[in-house]
This record gives sequence, structure tokens and C-alpha cells, in this order.
Amino acid sequence: SLDWVDANGARMKDMIDLGRVVSAPTLEELAKKLDMPVENLKKSIANYNGVIAGTYKDPLGLRATDKDDKQMTEGPWYACQKVPTVHHTMGGLEINVNAQVLDVNGKVIPGLYAAGETTGGIHGSNRLGGNAVADIITFGRVAGIHAAKGI
Repeated sequence: SLDWVDANGARMKDMIDLGRVVSAPTLEELAKKLDMPVENLKKSIANYNGVIAGTYKDPLGLRATDKDDKQMTEGPWYACQKVPTVHHTMGGLEINVNAQVLDVNGKVIPGLYAAGETTGGIHGSNRLGGNAVADIITFGRVAGIHAAKGI
């Protein structure tokens, strides 16, 4: 339904009205609105459906991992522009409890301090939103104190 409200309070109708989402009843019409070759769009949909069905191995590594992953077979169709962004740095400089940066041998690099996302934190390969705030505040303050004292 175009009136369904997502977790951010947005409705599909609102996104269409704002021009953030393009909709069309057929792939041919959607491709025309997007100024793209319909064959490319249909191939992308077919490849996605093949991944979901387990009959196509995506060269970029897309896998069906969610019970909600379903084949796309009928309209209406929706499209929106997406661009890659850096959301959170995973990995980075290793620091000690004084926010001093450590070299590859675990030795302090004198005068070099780090805090926040540049340190990678404790999150491994994923993290919950907002977790970096504690890293930034805690180790930013520690780094500032120790840098000022010349420790």
C-alpha cells in the first residue's frame, strides 16, 4: 500500500510525490522514466530472481539470506537512486587505554593519539547505530587529556 508507514515515518506516496521514488506499472514504463535500456532493467530483475531461486550465482556476491527475500515478478515497480556511502569505519588504528596509537608490534607511537571511528572500535565487522558516540566521547577526552599532558 502506498500509505504504509516505514520505520522512519515515510510513506511510499510521500516519496513518490517528492520525486525520490519513481513508479510505473510495467518495467517498460519504468525504464523509460529512468532513461535506461529496458533490456538492462529486465536482465537485472531476472538475475535477482535467479539469486532468490538459487539458480544464479551473482558475481558481486549477492545472496538470498532473508526469509523475506522474494522474487520480483509483477508491478507496480518502484525505483530510487542509491549511492554508496561510508557509514562507519570498521577497523583502523589500534589504541591503548590512554588513546595512544600502537604500532604493528603493539608499542606506543609517541605523541600520536586517536579516538572515534579512526580506531575501529570493538565492533568487529558490524555495529549498532550510535555506538561510535561512546568511542568518540570517551577516547576523545582521554586522547585530549593525555596529549595535553604529553604522556
